[in-house]
Amino acid sequence: MRKPKGLPLQAFAIFLLAAVIGVAGGALGTGFQKGLDWIQATVTGSPLLLVRDGEGNREQTLSAAVATLSWWQILLIPTGGGLAAGLVLFVLRGKKPPFGLADLVVLVQLRKGAIRLRESFVQIVSSACTIGSGGSIGREGANSQIAATVASVLSRWTKTGSRPRAVLIGCGVAAGMATSYNAPIAGALFVMEIVLGNFAMDVFAPVVVASVLSVMVRNDLFGVGVWKPVYQKSSALISFLPWYLVLAAVVLGVLCGGGGILFRSALATGRRLFAAMNVPLPVRMAAAGLVVGLIGLFMPEAWGNGFEVIEELALGTQALGVVLTLFAWKLVATSATVGSGGLGGIFTPNLVIGAAFGALFAWCLGFVVGIGPNETETFVFVGMAGLTAATMHAPVTSVLLVFELTGRYELTLPVMLCSIVASITATLLDEDSYYTAAIKAKGEDIPSGFEDLAIRSTYVRDVMRSDVLTVKDTAGFPDVMGLLSSHRGDTIYVQDPHGGLVGRIELQDVKSFLNDPTLTSVVIAADLTRPVVTVQPEQSIANVMKLFDDPELREVAVTSPGSPVRLLGRIRHQDVLTMLGSQVLGQNLRSRRVAFGGDELELPAGYELRTIPVPDAWIGHAVDGLPSGNEHRLVLLMAIRPGNEVVAATADLVLQPGWSIVVLGTRDAVRKVQRQQDENADEE
Repeated sequence: MRKPKGLPLQAFAIFLLAAVIGVAGGALGTGFQKGLDWIQATVTGSPLLLVRDGEGNREQTLSAAVATLSWWQILLIPTGGGLAAGLVLFVLRGKKPPFGLADLVVLVQLRKGAIRLRESFVQIVSSACTIGSGGSIGREGANSQIAATVASVLSRWTKTGSRPRAVLIGCGVAAGMATSYNAPIAGALFVMEIVLGNFAMDVFAPVVVASVLSVMVRNDLFGVGVWKPVYQKSSALISFLPWYLVLAAVVLGVLCGGGGILFRSALATGRRLFAAMNVPLPVRMAAAGLVVGLIGLFMPEAWGNGFEVIEELALGTQALGVVLTLFAWKLVATSATVGSGGLGGIFTPNLVIGAAFGALFAWCLGFVVGIGPNETETFVFVGMAGLTAATMHAPVTSVLLVFELTGRYELTLPVMLCSIVASITATLLDEDSYYTAAIKAKGEDIPSGFEDLAIRSTYVRDVMRSDVLTVKDTAGFPDVMGLLSSHRGDTIYVQDPHGGLVGRIELQDVKSFLNDPTLTSVVIAADLTRPVVTVQPEQSIANVMKLFDDPELREVAVTSPGSPVRLLGRIRHQDVLTMLGSQVLGQNLRSRRVAFGGDELELPAGYELRTIPVPDAWIGHAVDGLPSGNEHRLVLLMAIRPGNEVVAATADLVLQPGWSIVVLGTRDAVRKVQRQQDENADEE
């Protein structure tokens, strides 16, 4: 079928919302960064400009400002900031709403949890206290949270479905990442590679819109005007690396693979140690601030997210002692800040530790082959990409991020080699990335493939029907028959006088009474009732699929938790198949393998999933009233209207000329329908 031109209204709405999220994320994220600059300038008593201005200059780095403080100030500032951050979180009274990239990945992939404006605001204030006072944590977590909150609020206002809502929150994450690093491409690719795990165009396009607009707003507010890389003052890189130095990037990749595992283990150890303290949250966060302060006494470069330290390492302005130990002490400071409950991102500290590791590798390599300052700078950025790829299992994002941060595409070969080798090495050592480990830590299974993701991230509440037939358990046989004959469907649910669910009656349960008038006068609904299979609204479709292994079960009842059990709705087997069709086939996936509940099943031999034009004989018929002879060989999953609008194949959907339908059936049945349609077309 030829697709008509034009943009569907729903797609236009997604782009419009993505644009709003991008602009809001860029503006609010920039405001947050400027607020952090002000806090850090206030607590250190020195003018700071941690984000480059239009000329690429800065007044003073955070580490240089810390070096001018008295010892008691270095200890007091992060300790007080941690205490303040913990006290702010007391407002939430023990709640742990989603915050930061790891939680947002869980929220988007599994569509569990919700971002509430009040809770999110409190968390952002707490994050500002931690980062502003020198906590070793990144601002990208708060920036992404800000934009994701805007996306969540917009999705509630517009009442979008679960899948568009996940895409919009992904747009928020992309806007937050892009604003933090002035990297629109890497921000978008991070969301596609890690958060959404989907490169379909209808998902990728709005994410790009949000990412690009956020950077445009950021640059305008910072007075940059045009895009400029963050590390534009780094020395000129050589345009050619000897082959042995390119191969050295492979060795660095292997080391970074192990370093990524070490980084994750250190964070986990920090969480266990601070949890073992068994003291209130503000006290734990104050103790973490004290750890950062103690490290700052001899290494102020470990304060803050360390973004400016990367350039100092690349320029070679750091002392050898700092290069030798920075990656270790920065790891300790980050583990303390994150482990105590500090809110923020680990992306930027991971970049700093990787850069320090790369500088150390270059220093050691100099004893073997002898390298100059330009080669040292190269390995700083290569190590930065390698450790990020190992920790996140995201080599594509790591490569693009380094390119956008430096603007130097001469780094292509060593950065790509190091990133992919680091990611492979880390995967061989541990199959989990930082984000998949976070999902498992919440007791969730990792979705295996888009089909599995669809049934795990769609819930009973998303597909249940409210059009249930009910009858009191004392109702007479004529009342039961009246319902069955006057309504579509062959299942009636029986309730007690108080509305509690008793069971169900199916059409086959009444057939034996039709020929015996003496029985029909005394039989009541309670006599016809059989047990009912129930599910609850918060269960995933993956759990429901297992119930339909019973070939005689056509639908299940949706009930409220607790006692007495109240009937809320129903789900038919056809509804589940329709959902799977719209979620999976709607993305143009035509695989014969489908994952159900972790088991990969192959369609039976001789069966096909196929998109075909609506047969002439079906036009004008409702789905549940199609001509006889087809229902046992073809299952109608969904219909595609002109404009590529996908609609569920509900029982009352009337098929129209010009539509296409997605069917599951035997190969012979599908081809027979197609042949009949072709013959009708030839006759015309």
